[in-house]
Amino acid sequence: MQNPGPRRQTSRLCVFFAFALALLILALTKTLPYATFLVENTDAGVVASQPSHGFSVGSVRWEVEQFSGDASLASFRLYFRKTCGDKTGTQAAMCLSQAFDLAFPFGAPKHEFLERQFDPAASFVAHLSGEPGHCVSRSAMLATTLLSVGIPARVATFCPRLGPGGHTLVEVWTGTAWVLVDPTEVGLVGSIRPTSATEIKHASTALRLFNVDGSIRQDPYLLSSSIASGELVYPEPWLYTRIGPRFSFWPFRGKFIQAGAVRWRFSTPLLWCRVTFVISILTGLYSLIGLLAYRDRTEAYEPRLSPGPEVELKAS
Repeated sequence: MQNPGPRRQTSRLCVFFAFALALLILALTKTLPYATFLVENTDAGVVASQPSHGFSVGSVRWEVEQFSGDASLASFRLYFRKTCGDKTGTQAAMCLSQAFDLAFPFGAPKHEFLERQFDPAASFVAHLSGEPGHCVSRSAMLATTLLSVGIPARVATFCPRLGPGGHTLVEVWTGTAWVLVDPTEVGLVGSIRPTSATEIKHASTALRLFNVDGSIRQDPYLLSSSIASGELVYPEPWLYTRIGPRFSFWPFRGKFIQAGAVRWRFSTPLLWCRVTFVISILTGLYSLIGLLAYRDRTEAYEPRLSPGPEVELKAS
């Protein structure tokens, strides 16, 4: 009988290296931007669709009526009524952006909506009490506050294709069009006039920052390069409101809708890491099952060989 030792050793090594590679890929994946989020692509034209009682981008939906009536957003609603009264559209967005700019400084927050245990109401109170916040914090607060009073709004993030950077803003429905608002720089974004995020991505001229009355606030817009170098994605509203259905599944924290014709452009390394991880796990399982099956066959074969010498002795 052939010696099974080398074959068993090879199978053990395959199992070890496959699972070791899977752990290595998992560790590498955690270092990539948005590693724990599911990304879906949709046509840019769908993003510009008009909201009625709600609106959708890809498979993700914003139920505006649900947000405007949810009790957990009462603190956002109360703050808006006290600060901005009955303002709507970009006037409401600019009113809140100016109030946030006065309430707390720019800086790294203790928590942001990309975290698993994010609490929108607690974060809102903390920032209004002076805790620093960056573009992600301000955009989440702005979109949630607008949604709490029934104004269609959504966080729009320009994610870098590789490495750090990018910028997060908010799109607000004016009644006739989507307009991009920067709550960090406190202004409306566009080239010739304030416009939507998808139109800005295709703009051929330099971006500017506008006031509500149409006058220019920044020329050129200081964060133009961050937008130009990023991919436009929309985080699902559950991430920053923690209300309504979730559109992702375990182990992903949430879903991002990437708007544009180029699929997975900014997340190609992440996609390859996930594919390699799955292949490594399947290879390891296949090798492990093969090792166990080979051991069972060997154990079943050995007892049948043992009576051989006894038969030969009796025959002699």
